[in-house]
Amino acid sequence: MKQNKIKTLVIIALLGGFTAVNAQNEDEKLNREMTLEREYDPTVQDASKVNRLPEIKEPAITKQSINYSPFTVPADPQKEINILSSGNAMTEIPYNKRRGYFQFGGGMYTNLSGDLGYNILNDHKNLLNIFASHRSTNGKLKYEEYWGDEKQKAKLTDNLIGLNFNHYFDQGAIIRLGGKYSYTAFNYYGYSYNRIPSVSSIWEPDSFDHKTNQVNQLINGYAGVKSKEGSMIGYLVDIEYNRFTQKYGWTTDMDGIQENKITIQAGVSGRFGNNNNQSAGLFAKVNYFNYKYPTTNLYPGSNIGDSLGYQNYMEATISPYYQMQGDGWKVKLGVNAMIITGDSSKFFASPNISAEAEIADKTVFYLDATGEIQSNDAYSISLQNRYVDHMPLVLPSRTWLDATLGIRSGVAPGFWFDVFAGYKITDNEVFFIPGIPMENNDFGSYQYVFQPNASLFRIGASLKYEYQKWMDLSIKGVYNNWSLKKGDNNIEWDDMKPYGRPTTEINADLTVRPISPLALNFNYYLGASRYSYLLLDKSEVKLDNINDLNFMATWNFTDMIGAYIKLNNIISQHQEFYYGYPLQKFNAMAGININF
Repeated sequence: MKQNKIKTLVIIALLGGFTAVNAQNEDEKLNREMTLEREYDPTVQDASKVNRLPEIKEPAITKQSINYSPFTVPADPQKEINILSSGNAMTEIPYNKRRGYFQFGGGMYTNLSGDLGYNILNDHKNLLNIFASHRSTNGKLKYEEYWGDEKQKAKLTDNLIGLNFNHYFDQGAIIRLGGKYSYTAFNYYGYSYNRIPSVSSIWEPDSFDHKTNQVNQLINGYAGVKSKEGSMIGYLVDIEYNRFTQKYGWTTDMDGIQENKITIQAGVSGRFGNNNNQSAGLFAKVNYFNYKYPTTNLYPGSNIGDSLGYQNYMEATISPYYQMQGDGWKVKLGVNAMIITGDSSKFFASPNISAEAEIADKTVFYLDATGEIQSNDAYSISLQNRYVDHMPLVLPSRTWLDATLGIRSGVAPGFWFDVFAGYKITDNEVFFIPGIPMENNDFGSYQYVFQPNASLFRIGASLKYEYQKWMDLSIKGVYNNWSLKKGDNNIEWDDMKPYGRPTTEINADLTVRPISPLALNFNYYLGASRYSYLLLDKSEVKLDNINDLNFMATWNFTDMIGAYIKLNNIISQHQEFYYGYPLQKFNAMAGININF
């Protein structure tokens, strides 16, 4: 079956695959404005919920302008939903008009948020900006469904500092250099899975460590050179280094994981044909991972990492492509050839398709199909779920096909819609379920990475309506249908589900500007039909739906100073993103934003 699938995909790729990867990838376009970007959590947007306070991300030169998605965190589980911009949050001041920005806010549960950035250089030759961000919370939450009215303090602090530098040569080449350092401390405040859930009358005392802070740190540096956009001959060479460390393993007597990652990307492309309407090129990417295995004082002389499968390995992707376009249409044709070394050693290929055609006035039919390696390295997993146990090995995911087709249209002034359907096939997909504590004196409330093979059919629609400058309305709904079977790294049981991920998602966003200094934003998210799995007694638990209603008001006093107030989880729902980790109920935050 697997061989037939491989053969089918390779034939499709070689005969008619289109590539979305090239050295001039639109997502890598350099922009000389200073920006501030945060990871966006499409499921729940309020930052003051402890489990979703942001993994802060530095200002990125790849973005067009400032985008304040209100206090976000790493999206996990992965969502189809991507809400449209909720107006101009915070203030509506475009940051490229000034050199610096400062934002600070505080609220209930000791929720704090701060950002500071400054463009030291910003001329036709050079761009140099520095930035720093902070997110933290330190409030008590009720376990409710687990331990009645008992409370547990949930602690989190996220700090980041870094810089970006670009130099623009007269000949068109662009050199970029930069780096960042992040420090994240948090406690495992979640429900300790040390009872038999099926026997509701049995409650064991909580003997696990909820007070000690785990610490994740990242050191990042990058350097690269690329050609100017639109060059007849395009090129890209880029190298990046990440060092991710975790302070503790299962206990404070055990060392945490140490991970080094080196990424090299290179690409070349050329334009030709009438009016230069054709191009061809080659893009390559290599990830190399080096690990220092965790050790422990609990078992002198032992090397825990050896028994859990950690090893150094490499991932490589090569993507040749051909592109052409005409009046009202464009197509890219190519293939992704990918390989993973080590115990997960496997070669596989995928089509890589990108095509658009105008089928009516302001109406476009589009088709995309690609595949990729999802590394699932310790750092990327920590961005998705900081409470994951990094001791067991997490295998890379292999996506053989991720295809989407749809129709998007702007048939009427101020009105836009998109109707789409998609299908995805992935080996060793990532889901999160509560783990089983190894000892009674450890942290006790880890999340475990569950990795079945998965296929996903999704269908959805989104629309956006804008009325002059007074109102923006957007709505998006998605239905997800998963099919799961045993993967390379897991046992199998009957009727497995996509644990943690909703079947139905609806996101509605409304921004109203009744007067010029004031903007009012309402956002609602529904994530319905979610499950978790309890390994200890092999039972499923149906999680409450996420019903998340938020409100935000911003006021610009001048073109330099603005203020905001945010009300999160207005209907005060009991919600948990991960089983055993309750989130904050109703909470409020207020702050200021200064541009200088």
